[in-house]
Amino acid sequence: MVLHTIEKQKLIYEEFEPDVLRLAQILYNTYIEDNYELFIEVKIKTLIKVLKIQNHKNPIQYVKYLFEELNEPLCVKNFKFFKNTYKMRFIYFCTYGFRNGSIDIELSEEYLYAIQNYMIDPYLQGMKNE
Repeated sequence: MVLHTIEKQKLIYEEFEPDVLRLAQILYNTYIEDNYELFIEVKIKTLIKVLKIQNHKNPIQYVKYLFEELNEPLCVKNFKFFKNTYKMRFIYFCTYGFRNGSIDIELSEEYLYAIQNYMIDPYLQGMKNE
């Protein structure tokens, strides 16, 4: 019987821009406050206000850009998630869609698990002790 051992890895090679990191932390904190609910609906105006980007030239386009940057895939090697083991797995922070002034977001359980268990230096507040 072979036991899977977790090898801590550097999953993010380029640091996120401050606004991207702030967006990730906002979504992660919302996830925790909502009792670990992976589905989040956020009003775009609220997100613009919380991110303090009201004075940006085009805040809605900037929010879209932030989501694109946040969703750059992580590559996890020797990744085990539930019963599946992957030699190399590319995972994304979330899926999202813009509609009627809101953003529908589904956080990736796989991603959250990877940064909690496989990442050397978790970048989301509170991830180390979860």
